[in-house]
Amino acid sequence: MNHQVNGHVLAPKNSSKYPASLMLGSHGQLTLSSECCRRQCQLQHTLLSSSIGGMARTITFDGGFVFVCNEPQRLNTWIAEHSPKPLIAKLEGNLGLIILATVFTAIVGYATFVYAVPAAAKVVAHMLPVSVEREVGEHSLNMLNDMGFKESELAPERQAELQRMFNATVGKLDRQAMGFSQQPKLMLRQTGEMANAFALVDGHVILTDAMVKLATNDAQLEAVMLHELGHVQQRHILTNLVQSAILSISAALIVGETSGISDILVSFTVLGTSLSYSRQHEREADEFAATHLQSWYQSTESLVQLYQALHNEHELDIPGWASTHPELTERIESLQHHGSSQ
Repeated sequence: MNHQVNGHVLAPKNSSKYPASLMLGSHGQLTLSSECCRRQCQLQHTLLSSSIGGMARTITFDGGFVFVCNEPQRLNTWIAEHSPKPLIAKLEGNLGLIILATVFTAIVGYATFVYAVPAAAKVVAHMLPVSVEREVGEHSLNMLNDMGFKESELAPERQAELQRMFNATVGKLDRQAMGFSQQPKLMLRQTGEMANAFALVDGHVILTDAMVKLATNDAQLEAVMLHELGHVQQRHILTNLVQSAILSISAALIVGETSGISDILVSFTVLGTSLSYSRQHEREADEFAATHLQSWYQSTESLVQLYQALHNEHELDIPGWASTHPELTERIESLQHHGSSQ
């Protein structure tokens, strides 16, 4: 069915308005009639102005003649029926595609943060020069001193024994071609009653006096040294730093400038993901230690016993998702399974 709307025409290089009528055909055909011109063409061959509220919409025809409609609502309704919808409009109106795109985005996001980010961080961490490790390690040592880590109070003879044990353990790994970017070094430190052991970026392994006292034999201390050497060999600490940087930059690019509640949500998301990466690194270090203990002594019992002692000594009620380490019960079960499966 054809419809007619009225308006006026603006001729090129002319300030006069000419009364005009526009016939709207049923198949998208337009017929413009005015004393200054007559045009007939399909809608897609004209230039339409944007539809803004109830304002009159203009149609520019060949030759520069502009039709201004006095009945914008009727014209807009006809145009909507006969204009091909843009692709984005079709997508926005398709609920199935919206659901599919949402699921696809969620899967890609999950795969990115679970697999792509850790893989990329490992590559970057292994590409960074040794000078970066040294500088970060020196800064970390200064921070430990500021936090109250003091020289070990163990007897000099005992410290010498532990140094020999550590060097012997590193020597075994070297003979198995377990390359280290920097030569690992043992540092014994006193810091209250908390039994702890951890590695730094530059290859230093820190063992507290309380950890030495908690262990009931040297086999347990060798086991925890192996665990920390696993972190050093696989460059976990540097990888963690790179992962945190990637996450922070990604969050900034996705969310943009944040404030208020959105800033808090982004911070918790980045923190939660970083903690997840940290727990995975602990599992990898446990696997490193368990593999070598099983190879050397056909048993992982020494590390199991130390973890059991730690569990009894420091039974903290921290949810697994909020911890940098997997739960000790999980780690003990994994080590026991590793030993029994060999």
